[in-house]
Amino acid sequence: MSGKAPIGAWSQYLSRGIGVGLAVLVAQWVSLALWDHSLDSQIICLPGAMLLALLLCASYRYWLAYDIGWLGGMLLMALMMGLPGKGIAIVSVAVLLLVNVTAWLLSRLRKGQSVDNFFQLLVFLAIAAVALPTATGVLVFWLSDVVELPSWLSRAWWHVALANSLGYVLLTPAILSLVHPSSSARRAALPGWDVVLITAGALFVLWLGWRELGAFTLIRPLMLLAPVPLAIFVAMRAQVVGTCAVNLVVGLIAIQLSLAHEGPFVQMESELTTISVQLWMLGVAVASLYLSVLVEQRRATQHALLVSSTEVRELAGRLIVAQEQERARIARDLHDDINQRLAVASIRLSALRRKVSENDKQDVSQLQSELIALSEDVRHLSHDLHPSMLTQTGLTAALAGLCQNMRHRSGPVIELRVSPQAKDLPEDVALCLYRVTQEALGNALRHAEAKRVEVALQIEHHQVDLTIADNGKGFVAEGEGRRGLGLMSIDERTKLLNGSYRLQSTLGKGTELCIRIPLEIHESV
Repeated sequence: MSGKAPIGAWSQYLSRGIGVGLAVLVAQWVSLALWDHSLDSQIICLPGAMLLALLLCASYRYWLAYDIGWLGGMLLMALMMGLPGKGIAIVSVAVLLLVNVTAWLLSRLRKGQSVDNFFQLLVFLAIAAVALPTATGVLVFWLSDVVELPSWLSRAWWHVALANSLGYVLLTPAILSLVHPSSSARRAALPGWDVVLITAGALFVLWLGWRELGAFTLIRPLMLLAPVPLAIFVAMRAQVVGTCAVNLVVGLIAIQLSLAHEGPFVQMESELTTISVQLWMLGVAVASLYLSVLVEQRRATQHALLVSSTEVRELAGRLIVAQEQERARIARDLHDDINQRLAVASIRLSALRRKVSENDKQDVSQLQSELIALSEDVRHLSHDLHPSMLTQTGLTAALAGLCQNMRHRSGPVIELRVSPQAKDLPEDVALCLYRVTQEALGNALRHAEAKRVEVALQIEHHQVDLTIADNGKGFVAEGEGRRGLGLMSIDERTKLLNGSYRLQSTLGKGTELCIRIPLEIHESV
Protein backbone atom coordinates (compact mmCIF):
# COMPACT_ATOMS: atom_id res chain seq x y z
CA MET A 1 0.00 0.00 0.00
CA SER A 2 1.42 3.36 -1.02
CA GLY A 3 -0.92 5.36 1.27
CA LYS A 4 -2.02 7.59 -1.59
CA ALA A 5 -5.66 8.10 -2.52
CA PRO A 6 -6.61 6.63 -5.89
CA ILE A 7 -7.03 8.95 -8.84
CA GLY A 8 -10.79 8.40 -8.85
CA ALA A 9 -11.06 9.57 -5.23
CA TRP A 10 -9.12 12.76 -5.94
CA SER A 11 -11.32 13.54 -8.96
CA GLN A 12 -14.40 12.98 -6.81
CA TYR A 13 -13.07 15.33 -4.11
CA LEU A 14 -12.26 17.94 -6.76
CA SER A 15 -15.68 17.73 -8.40
CA ARG A 16 -17.45 18.01 -5.04
CA GLY A 17 -15.32 20.99 -4.03
CA ILE A 18 -15.95 22.82 -7.32
CA GLY A 19 -19.66 22.04 -7.10
CA VAL A 20 -19.89 23.49 -3.60
CA GLY A 21 -17.99 26.59 -4.69
CA LEU A 22 -20.44 27.22 -7.52
CA ALA A 23 -23.39 26.56 -5.22
CA VAL A 24 -22.04 29.12 -2.74
CA LEU A 25 -21.82 31.72 -5.50
CA VAL A 26 -25.49 31.12 -6.36
CA ALA A 27 -26.52 31.22 -2.69
CA GLN A 28 -24.65 34.46 -2.11
CA TRP A 29 -26.21 35.93 -5.26
CA VAL A 30 -29.70 35.09 -3.93
CA SER A 31 -28.76 36.64 -0.58
CA LEU A 32 -27.70 39.83 -2.35
CA ALA A 33 -31.01 39.90 -4.23
CA LEU A 34 -32.77 40.05 -0.87
CA TRP A 35 -30.89 43.10 0.35
CA ASP A 36 -31.90 46.28 2.13
CA HIS A 37 -29.88 48.75 0.07
CA SER A 38 -31.21 51.78 1.93
CA LEU A 39 -29.65 50.58 5.17
CA ASP A 40 -26.95 48.45 3.49
CA SER A 41 -28.17 45.53 5.60
CA GLN A 42 -28.54 41.87 4.73
CA ILE A 43 -31.96 40.37 5.33
CA ILE A 44 -31.12 36.71 4.72
CA CYS A 45 -27.81 34.85 4.46
CA LEU A 46 -27.77 31.49 2.65
CA PRO A 47 -24.11 30.35 2.21
CA GLY A 48 -23.71 29.04 5.76
CA ALA A 49 -27.08 27.25 5.55
CA MET A 50 -26.03 25.53 2.33
CA LEU A 51 -22.73 24.36 3.83
CA LEU A 52 -24.48 22.99 6.93
CA ALA A 53 -26.92 21.01 4.81
CA LEU A 54 -24.15 19.58 2.62
CA LEU A 55 -22.07 18.54 5.63
CA LEU A 56 -25.04 16.81 7.25
CA CYS A 57 -25.77 14.91 4.03
CA ALA A 58 -22.19 13.80 3.34
CA SER A 59 -19.73 11.39 4.89
CA TYR A 60 -16.96 12.82 7.07
CA ARG A 61 -14.36 12.05 4.41
CA TYR A 62 -15.90 14.65 2.08
CA TRP A 63 -16.11 17.45 4.65
CA LEU A 64 -12.67 18.85 3.82
CA ALA A 65 -13.51 19.04 0.10
CA TYR A 66 -16.76 20.84 0.90
CA ASP A 67 -15.02 23.24 3.28
CA ILE A 68 -12.32 24.15 0.75
CA GLY A 69 -14.89 24.59 -2.03
CA TRP A 70 -17.13 26.73 0.19
CA LEU A 71 -14.25 28.91 1.35
CA GLY A 72 -13.05 29.34 -2.23
CA GLY A 73 -16.53 30.39 -3.34
CA MET A 74 -16.80 32.97 -0.55
CA LEU A 75 -13.39 34.47 -1.37
CA LEU A 76 -14.19 34.56 -5.08
CA MET A 77 -17.44 36.41 -4.39
CA ALA A 78 -15.56 38.91 -2.18
CA LEU A 79 -13.04 39.45 -4.96
CA MET A 80 -15.79 39.96 -7.55
CA MET A 81 -17.56 42.50 -5.34
CA GLY A 82 -14.39 44.34 -4.31
CA LEU A 83 -14.84 43.58 -0.59
CA PRO A 84 -11.97 43.64 1.96
CA GLY A 85 -10.22 40.35 1.26
CA LYS A 86 -8.53 39.91 4.63
CA GLY A 87 -11.63 40.64 6.67
CA ILE A 88 -13.87 38.41 4.53
CA ALA A 89 -11.30 35.60 4.72
CA ILE A 90 -11.13 35.75 8.54
CA VAL A 91 -14.92 35.91 8.91
CA SER A 92 -15.39 33.06 6.41
CA VAL A 93 -12.92 30.83 8.26
CA ALA A 94 -14.61 31.60 11.59
CA VAL A 95 -18.06 30.83 10.18
CA LEU A 96 -16.65 27.69 8.54
CA LEU A 97 -15.43 26.40 11.90
CA LEU A 98 -18.74 27.17 13.59
CA VAL A 99 -20.72 25.40 10.88
CA ASN A 100 -18.46 22.33 11.04
CA VAL A 101 -18.82 22.13 14.83
CA THR A 102 -22.59 22.48 14.49
CA ALA A 103 -22.75 19.80 11.77
CA TRP A 104 -20.71 17.41 13.90
CA LEU A 105 -22.93 18.06 16.93
CA LEU A 106 -26.16 17.58 14.97
CA SER A 107 -24.87 14.39 13.37
CA ARG A 108 -24.16 13.06 16.85
CA LEU A 109 -27.47 14.09 18.40
CA ARG A 110 -29.77 13.03 15.58
CA LYS A 111 -30.28 9.46 14.40
CA GLY A 112 -30.61 10.45 10.74
CA GLN A 113 -30.13 13.33 8.38
CA SER A 114 -33.78 14.26 8.04
CA VAL A 115 -35.95 16.47 10.23
CA ASP A 116 -39.03 14.30 9.88
CA ASN A 117 -40.29 14.38 13.45
CA PHE A 118 -40.98 17.04 16.05
CA PHE A 119 -38.06 16.21 18.34
CA GLN A 120 -35.48 16.19 15.55
CA LEU A 121 -36.85 19.48 14.24
CA LEU A 122 -36.73 20.97 17.73
CA VAL A 123 -33.10 19.92 18.14
CA PHE A 124 -32.25 21.30 14.72
CA LEU A 125 -33.94 24.65 15.38
CA ALA A 126 -32.39 25.03 18.83
CA ILE A 127 -28.86 24.42 17.53
CA ALA A 128 -28.90 25.55 13.89
CA ALA A 129 -31.50 28.34 14.01
CA VAL A 130 -30.72 29.81 17.45
CA ALA A 131 -27.32 28.82 18.84
CA LEU A 132 -25.33 28.89 15.58
CA PRO A 133 -26.67 32.27 14.29
CA THR A 134 -26.21 33.82 17.72
CA ALA A 135 -22.62 32.62 17.92
CA THR A 136 -22.02 33.83 14.34
CA GLY A 137 -23.47 37.26 15.07
CA VAL A 138 -21.45 37.73 18.25
CA LEU A 139 -18.23 36.53 16.59
CA VAL A 140 -18.68 38.77 13.55
CA PHE A 141 -19.50 41.74 15.79
CA TRP A 142 -16.29 41.12 17.75
CA LEU A 143 -14.23 40.71 14.56
CA SER A 144 -15.57 44.02 13.21
CA ASP A 145 -13.45 45.78 15.85
CA VAL A 146 -10.33 43.83 14.87
CA VAL A 147 -10.34 43.70 11.06
CA GLU A 148 -11.87 45.74 8.29
CA LEU A 149 -15.32 44.43 7.29
CA PRO A 150 -18.11 45.67 5.01
CA SER A 151 -20.66 47.94 6.65
CA TRP A 152 -23.36 45.25 6.57
CA LEU A 153 -21.15 42.99 8.69
CA SER A 154 -20.31 45.79 11.13
CA ARG A 155 -23.86 46.29 12.39
CA ALA A 156 -25.33 45.01 15.65
CA TRP A 157 -24.83 41.31 16.24
CA TRP A 158 -28.55 40.49 16.12
CA HIS A 159 -28.77 41.85 12.55
CA VAL A 160 -26.28 39.22 11.43
CA ALA A 161 -27.91 36.58 13.65
CA LEU A 162 -31.39 37.16 12.18
CA ALA A 163 -30.11 37.00 8.60
CA ASN A 164 -28.26 33.75 9.24
CA SER A 165 -31.15 32.24 11.21
CA LEU A 166 -33.49 32.78 8.27
CA GLY A 167 -31.07 30.99 5.98
CA TYR A 168 -30.79 27.98 8.27
CA VAL A 169 -34.58 27.75 8.61
CA LEU A 170 -35.46 28.22 4.94
CA LEU A 171 -32.70 26.37 3.08
CA THR A 172 -31.13 23.65 5.24
CA PRO A 173 -34.33 21.60 5.98
CA ALA A 174 -35.25 21.64 2.28
CA ILE A 175 -31.89 20.19 1.23
CA LEU A 176 -31.98 17.60 4.02
CA SER A 177 -35.48 16.48 3.06
CA LEU A 178 -34.59 16.36 -0.63
CA VAL A 179 -31.44 14.28 -0.10
CA HIS A 180 -32.62 11.92 2.64
CA PRO A 181 -33.61 8.58 1.01
CA SER A 182 -36.57 7.89 3.33
CA SER A 183 -38.28 11.27 2.87
CA SER A 184 -41.60 11.37 1.05
CA ALA A 185 -40.13 13.95 -1.35
CA ARG A 186 -37.91 11.17 -2.75
CA ARG A 187 -40.69 8.57 -2.87
CA ALA A 188 -43.58 10.67 -4.14
CA ALA A 189 -43.96 11.96 -7.65
CA LEU A 190 -43.26 15.59 -8.42
CA PRO A 191 -46.19 17.95 -7.82
CA GLY A 192 -48.41 18.22 -10.87
CA TRP A 193 -49.04 21.29 -12.95
CA ASP A 194 -52.21 21.94 -10.98
CA VAL A 195 -50.17 22.41 -7.81
CA VAL A 196 -47.71 24.70 -9.59
CA LEU A 197 -50.47 26.80 -11.15
CA ILE A 198 -52.43 27.09 -7.90
CA THR A 199 -49.29 28.07 -6.00
CA ALA A 200 -48.28 30.64 -8.61
CA GLY A 201 -51.79 32.09 -8.67
CA ALA A 202 -51.90 32.28 -4.88
CA LEU A 203 -48.52 34.03 -4.77
CA PHE A 204 -49.72 36.59 -7.34
CA VAL A 205 -52.90 37.25 -5.36
CA LEU A 206 -50.82 37.56 -2.18
CA TRP A 207 -48.48 40.08 -3.82
CA LEU A 208 -51.40 42.08 -5.20
CA GLY A 209 -53.29 42.05 -1.91
CA TRP A 210 -50.26 43.12 0.12
CA ARG A 211 -49.46 45.90 -2.32
CA GLU A 212 -53.00 47.30 -2.61
CA LEU A 213 -54.39 46.62 0.87
CA GLY A 214 -51.32 46.48 3.08
CA ALA A 215 -51.49 50.18 3.92
CA PHE A 216 -54.87 49.85 5.65
CA THR A 217 -54.20 49.56 9.39
CA LEU A 218 -57.44 47.75 10.23
CA ILE A 219 -56.78 44.77 7.97
CA ARG A 220 -53.02 44.47 8.47
CA PRO A 221 -53.37 41.52 10.89
CA LEU A 222 -55.48 39.77 8.28
CA MET A 223 -52.87 40.50 5.61
CA LEU A 224 -50.21 38.92 7.79
CA LEU A 225 -52.27 35.72 7.97
CA ALA A 226 -52.99 35.67 4.23
CA PRO A 227 -50.18 33.15 3.39
CA VAL A 228 -51.48 30.57 5.88
CA PRO A 229 -53.86 28.74 3.46
CA LEU A 230 -51.08 28.60 0.88
CA ALA A 231 -48.64 27.26 3.47
CA ILE A 232 -51.09 24.50 4.44
CA PHE A 233 -51.75 23.60 0.79
CA VAL A 234 -48.04 23.42 -0.08
CA ALA A 235 -47.21 21.45 3.06
CA MET A 236 -49.87 18.88 2.17
CA ARG A 237 -48.79 18.54 -1.47
CA ALA A 238 -45.03 19.20 -1.47
CA GLN A 239 -43.91 18.67 2.17
CA VAL A 240 -40.72 20.27 3.50
CA VAL A 241 -39.09 21.08 0.16
CA GLY A 242 -42.11 22.89 -1.24
CA THR A 243 -42.76 24.64 2.07
CA CYS A 244 -39.24 26.07 2.22
CA ALA A 245 -39.36 27.16 -1.44
CA VAL A 246 -42.71 28.91 -1.05
CA ASN A 247 -41.61 30.54 2.20
CA LEU A 248 -38.56 31.90 0.40
CA VAL A 249 -40.71 33.34 -2.39
CA VAL A 250 -43.20 34.81 0.08
CA GLY A 251 -40.28 36.36 1.96
CA LEU A 252 -38.96 37.80 -1.30
CA ILE A 253 -42.38 39.39 -1.96
CA ALA A 254 -42.51 40.79 1.56
CA ILE A 255 -38.97 42.17 1.33
CA GLN A 256 -39.38 43.81 -2.07
CA LEU A 257 -42.70 45.43 -1.12
CA SER A 258 -41.27 46.64 2.18
CA LEU A 259 -38.21 48.12 0.48
CA ALA A 260 -40.63 49.98 -1.80
CA HIS A 261 -42.51 51.20 1.33
CA GLU A 262 -45.58 49.11 0.44
CA GLY A 263 -47.32 46.23 2.16
CA PRO A 264 -48.31 45.41 5.75
CA PHE A 265 -44.75 45.43 7.17
CA VAL A 266 -43.92 49.10 6.64
CA GLN A 267 -42.96 50.85 9.90
CA MET A 268 -42.07 54.43 10.73
CA GLU A 269 -38.36 53.62 10.50
CA SER A 270 -36.72 51.60 7.74
CA GLU A 271 -34.72 49.55 10.24
CA LEU A 272 -37.88 48.52 12.05
CA THR A 273 -39.42 47.52 8.72
CA THR A 274 -36.50 45.20 7.96
CA ILE A 275 -36.64 43.65 11.43
CA SER A 276 -40.41 43.13 11.25
CA VAL A 277 -40.06 41.34 7.90
CA GLN A 278 -37.27 39.14 9.26
CA LEU A 279 -39.17 38.21 12.42
CA TRP A 280 -42.37 37.51 10.46
CA MET A 281 -40.50 35.33 7.95
CA LEU A 282 -38.82 33.45 10.78
CA GLY A 283 -42.11 32.80 12.58
CA VAL A 284 -43.94 31.68 9.44
CA ALA A 285 -41.03 29.47 8.40
CA VAL A 286 -40.88 27.70 11.77
CA ALA A 287 -44.67 27.19 11.89
CA SER A 288 -44.70 25.92 8.30
CA LEU A 289 -41.84 23.53 9.06
CA TYR A 290 -43.77 21.96 11.93
CA LEU A 291 -46.82 21.61 9.71
CA SER A 292 -44.79 20.04 6.91
CA VAL A 293 -43.11 17.68 9.39
CA LEU A 294 -46.56 16.60 10.57
CA VAL A 295 -47.48 15.87 6.95
CA GLU A 296 -44.13 14.10 6.48
CA GLN A 297 -44.84 11.84 9.45
CA ARG A 298 -48.30 11.08 8.07
CA ARG A 299 -46.85 10.23 4.67
CA ALA A 300 -44.15 8.08 6.26
CA THR A 301 -46.79 6.21 8.26
CA GLN A 302 -48.89 5.68 5.15
CA HIS A 303 -45.85 4.42 3.25
CA ALA A 304 -44.93 2.04 6.07
CA LEU A 305 -48.50 0.72 6.18
CA LEU A 306 -48.50 0.30 2.41
CA VAL A 307 -45.20 -1.58 2.49
CA SER A 308 -46.43 -3.73 5.37
CA SER A 309 -49.72 -4.41 3.58
CA THR A 310 -47.85 -5.36 0.42
CA GLU A 311 -45.58 -7.71 2.35
CA VAL A 312 -48.56 -9.29 4.10
CA ARG A 313 -50.35 -9.68 0.77
CA GLU A 314 -47.29 -11.32 -0.79
CA LEU A 315 -46.97 -13.60 2.23
CA ALA A 316 -50.66 -14.51 1.96
CA GLY A 317 -50.15 -15.29 -1.72
CA ARG A 318 -47.20 -17.55 -0.98
CA LEU A 319 -49.15 -19.26 1.79
CA ILE A 320 -52.08 -19.91 -0.52
CA VAL A 321 -49.76 -21.32 -3.18
CA ALA A 322 -48.03 -23.48 -0.57
CA GLN A 323 -51.43 -24.58 0.73
CA GLU A 324 -52.52 -25.66 -2.74
CA GLN A 325 -49.26 -27.55 -3.26
CA GLU A 326 -49.64 -29.31 0.08
CA ARG A 327 -53.27 -30.13 -0.68
CA ALA A 328 -52.22 -31.61 -4.02
CA ARG A 329 -49.54 -33.74 -2.32
CA ILE A 330 -51.95 -35.02 0.35
CA ALA A 331 -54.61 -35.69 -2.29
CA ARG A 332 -52.14 -37.73 -4.34
CA ASP A 333 -51.13 -39.70 -1.23
CA LEU A 334 -54.76 -40.38 -0.38
CA HIS A 335 -55.64 -41.44 -3.91
CA ASP A 336 -52.52 -43.30 -4.93
CA ASP A 337 -51.56 -44.85 -1.60
CA ILE A 338 -54.29 -44.92 1.05
CA ASN A 339 -57.16 -45.56 -1.34
CA GLN A 340 -55.23 -48.23 -3.21
CA ARG A 341 -54.40 -49.99 0.04
CA LEU A 342 -58.07 -49.83 1.05
CA ALA A 343 -58.96 -51.38 -2.30
CA VAL A 344 -56.43 -54.16 -1.76
CA ALA A 345 -57.85 -54.77 1.72
CA SER A 346 -61.37 -55.00 0.24
CA ILE A 347 -60.19 -57.54 -2.34
CA ARG A 348 -58.55 -59.63 0.35
CA LEU A 349 -61.74 -59.52 2.40
CA SER A 350 -63.62 -60.83 -0.61
CA ALA A 351 -61.18 -63.72 -0.82
CA LEU A 352 -61.42 -64.26 2.93
CA ARG A 353 -65.23 -64.35 2.81
CA ARG A 354 -65.11 -67.43 0.60
CA LYS A 355 -62.93 -69.24 3.13
CA VAL A 356 -64.78 -68.50 6.37
CA SER A 357 -67.77 -70.30 7.74
CA GLU A 358 -71.30 -69.28 6.92
CA ASN A 359 -71.71 -67.76 10.37
CA ASP A 360 -68.77 -65.37 9.81
CA LYS A 361 -69.53 -64.36 6.22
CA GLN A 362 -72.06 -61.78 7.35
CA ASP A 363 -69.49 -60.06 9.56
CA VAL A 364 -66.86 -60.08 6.78
CA SER A 365 -69.39 -58.64 4.33
CA GLN A 366 -70.30 -55.89 6.81
CA LEU A 367 -66.62 -55.09 7.31
CA GLN A 368 -66.08 -55.02 3.54
CA SER A 369 -69.02 -52.64 3.08
CA GLU A 370 -67.64 -50.31 5.72
CA LEU A 371 -64.22 -50.48 4.06
CA ILE A 372 -65.75 -49.59 0.68
CA ALA A 373 -67.61 -46.65 2.26
CA LEU A 374 -64.37 -45.51 3.86
CA SER A 375 -62.63 -45.73 0.50
CA GLU A 376 -65.39 -43.62 -1.05
CA ASP A 377 -65.02 -41.00 1.70
CA VAL A 378 -61.27 -40.93 1.13
CA ARG A 379 -61.89 -40.43 -2.58
CA HIS A 380 -64.23 -37.51 -1.88
CA LEU A 381 -61.70 -36.06 0.56
CA SER A 382 -58.94 -36.35 -2.04
CA HIS A 383 -61.14 -34.63 -4.61
CA ASP A 384 -61.99 -31.82 -2.18
CA LEU A 385 -58.34 -31.26 -1.38
CA HIS A 386 -57.27 -31.13 -5.02
CA PRO A 387 -59.89 -31.16 -7.79
CA SER A 388 -58.14 -33.09 -10.54
CA MET A 389 -61.24 -32.58 -12.67
CA LEU A 390 -60.44 -28.85 -12.77
CA THR A 391 -57.26 -29.42 -14.76
CA GLN A 392 -58.53 -32.42 -16.73
CA THR A 393 -62.01 -31.32 -17.87
CA GLY A 394 -62.17 -27.60 -17.03
CA LEU A 395 -63.93 -25.28 -14.61
CA THR A 396 -67.48 -25.95 -15.81
CA ALA A 397 -67.26 -29.70 -15.25
CA ALA A 398 -65.45 -29.17 -11.93
CA LEU A 399 -68.19 -26.86 -10.65
CA ALA A 400 -70.86 -29.25 -11.86
CA GLY A 401 -69.17 -32.11 -10.03
CA LEU A 402 -68.83 -30.01 -6.89
CA CYS A 403 -72.52 -29.10 -6.92
CA GLN A 404 -73.51 -32.71 -7.57
CA ASN A 405 -71.44 -33.93 -4.63
CA MET A 406 -72.96 -31.26 -2.39
CA ARG A 407 -76.48 -32.29 -3.46
CA HIS A 408 -75.65 -35.94 -2.91
CA ARG A 409 -74.25 -35.34 0.60
CA SER A 410 -76.66 -32.74 1.99
CA GLY A 411 -79.65 -32.82 -0.31
CA PRO A 412 -80.23 -29.09 -1.07
CA VAL A 413 -81.30 -27.74 -4.45
CA ILE A 414 -78.24 -26.25 -6.15
CA GLU A 415 -78.78 -24.43 -9.43
CA LEU A 416 -75.64 -23.83 -11.50
CA ARG A 417 -75.32 -21.43 -14.44
CA VAL A 418 -71.90 -21.09 -16.08
CA SER A 419 -70.94 -18.90 -19.03
CA PRO A 420 -69.59 -20.83 -22.06
CA GLN A 421 -66.39 -18.77 -21.98
CA ALA A 422 -65.44 -20.32 -18.62
CA LYS A 423 -63.34 -22.94 -20.40
CA ASP A 424 -60.93 -20.22 -21.53
CA LEU A 425 -60.18 -18.81 -18.08
CA PRO A 426 -56.56 -18.86 -16.81
CA GLU A 427 -55.68 -21.59 -14.36
CA ASP A 428 -55.19 -19.26 -11.37
CA VAL A 429 -58.56 -17.58 -11.97
CA ALA A 430 -60.31 -20.93 -12.41
CA LEU A 431 -58.78 -22.27 -9.21
CA CYS A 432 -59.79 -19.15 -7.29
CA LEU A 433 -63.40 -19.39 -8.53
CA TYR A 434 -63.56 -23.08 -7.68
CA ARG A 435 -62.21 -22.57 -4.16
CA VAL A 436 -64.55 -19.63 -3.52
CA THR A 437 -67.53 -21.69 -4.69
CA GLN A 438 -66.42 -24.61 -2.56
CA GLU A 439 -66.09 -22.42 0.54
CA ALA A 440 -69.37 -20.58 -0.07
CA LEU A 441 -71.35 -23.79 -0.66
CA GLY A 442 -69.87 -25.31 2.47
CA ASN A 443 -70.87 -22.27 4.54
CA ALA A 444 -74.38 -22.24 3.03
CA LEU A 445 -74.97 -25.89 3.85
CA ARG A 446 -73.17 -26.20 7.18
CA HIS A 447 -73.94 -22.89 8.85
CA ALA A 448 -76.82 -21.24 6.98
CA GLU A 449 -78.80 -24.53 6.63
CA ALA A 450 -79.87 -23.42 3.16
CA LYS A 451 -82.35 -25.46 1.16
CA ARG A 452 -81.66 -23.75 -2.14
CA VAL A 453 -78.44 -22.28 -3.52
CA GLU A 454 -77.90 -20.49 -6.83
CA VAL A 455 -74.42 -20.36 -8.39
CA ALA A 456 -73.96 -18.08 -11.41
CA LEU A 457 -70.71 -17.51 -13.29
CA GLN A 458 -70.75 -14.78 -15.95
CA ILE A 459 -67.92 -13.50 -18.16
CA GLU A 460 -68.30 -10.18 -19.96
CA HIS A 461 -66.53 -6.84 -20.44
CA HIS A 462 -63.13 -8.35 -19.60
CA GLN A 463 -64.20 -9.46 -16.16
CA VAL A 464 -65.65 -12.53 -14.50
CA ASP A 465 -68.49 -12.31 -11.95
CA LEU A 466 -69.32 -15.15 -9.60
CA THR A 467 -72.53 -14.89 -7.56
CA ILE A 468 -73.56 -17.42 -4.92
CA ALA A 469 -76.92 -16.81 -3.24
CA ASP A 470 -78.76 -19.01 -0.72
CA ASN A 471 -82.06 -18.89 1.18
CA GLY A 472 -80.50 -19.82 4.50
CA LYS A 473 -80.95 -18.18 7.88
CA GLY A 474 -78.33 -15.48 7.18
CA PHE A 475 -76.24 -13.67 9.74
CA VAL A 476 -75.31 -10.19 10.95
CA ALA A 477 -71.92 -8.98 9.73
CA GLU A 478 -69.64 -8.13 12.66
CA GLY A 479 -67.05 -5.98 10.86
CA GLU A 480 -63.80 -6.62 9.04
CA GLY A 481 -61.94 -7.64 12.16
CA ARG A 482 -64.43 -10.40 13.09
CA ARG A 483 -64.54 -12.34 9.82
CA GLY A 484 -64.10 -16.09 9.84
CA LEU A 485 -61.21 -17.91 8.21
CA GLY A 486 -63.37 -18.82 5.23
CA LEU A 487 -64.26 -15.22 4.38
CA MET A 488 -60.67 -14.16 4.99
CA SER A 489 -59.49 -16.84 2.56
CA ILE A 490 -62.02 -15.67 -0.04
CA ASP A 491 -60.89 -12.07 0.43
CA GLU A 492 -57.19 -12.90 0.07
CA ARG A 493 -57.67 -15.17 -2.94
CA THR A 494 -59.71 -12.48 -4.69
CA LYS A 495 -57.31 -9.65 -3.93
CA LEU A 496 -54.36 -11.68 -5.17
CA LEU A 497 -56.00 -11.53 -8.61
CA ASN A 498 -56.74 -7.78 -8.22
CA GLY A 499 -60.39 -8.60 -7.71
CA SER A 500 -63.00 -7.67 -5.14
CA TYR A 501 -65.80 -9.35 -3.28
CA ARG A 502 -69.08 -8.19 -1.78
CA LEU A 503 -71.06 -9.99 0.90
CA GLN A 504 -74.67 -9.23 1.78
CA SER A 505 -76.56 -11.15 4.45
CA THR A 506 -79.82 -10.57 6.32
CA LEU A 507 -81.22 -12.62 9.17
CA GLY A 508 -83.92 -14.91 7.86
CA LYS A 509 -83.41 -13.85 4.22
CA GLY A 510 -80.23 -15.60 3.19
CA THR A 511 -76.79 -14.56 1.99
CA GLU A 512 -75.36 -13.39 -1.32
CA LEU A 513 -71.66 -13.47 -2.15
CA CYS A 514 -70.39 -11.69 -5.28
CA ILE A 515 -66.85 -12.04 -6.65
CA ARG A 516 -65.46 -9.87 -9.45
CA ILE A 517 -62.06 -10.50 -11.06
CA PRO A 518 -60.65 -8.46 -13.96
CA LEU A 519 -59.31 -10.50 -16.85
CA GLU A 520 -57.24 -7.93 -18.76
CA ILE A 521 -54.28 -8.23 -16.39
CA HIS A 522 -54.26 -12.00 -16.60
CA GLU A 523 -54.70 -12.06 -20.35
CA SER A 524 -51.71 -9.76 -20.87
CA VAL A 525 -49.39 -11.78 -18.66
